[in-house]
Amino acid sequence: MWQAVPDLETVLECWITAGGAHHTVLSYDVSAEQMKDWATIMGIELVHISKDTTVYSLEKELFLNDIAWKLR
Repeated sequence: MWQAVPDLETVLECWITAGGAHHTVLSYDVSAEQMKDWATIMGIELVHISKDTTVYSLEKELFLNDIAWKLR
């Protein structure tokens, strides 16, 4: 059975902070590394909520990504 990591509350808050269901993927056939490579090739942002993600770290990552995107 699928287990939310780090925990369901953190995952949900991060998911909503990152834009919710706008573009959401849960895959057992494609690894996070493969998704990262694809996003890099396509020139798009990838937000990966992992076991080490915190709401604070995600907010900081999104903020810095937004600045970097505007500087392109």
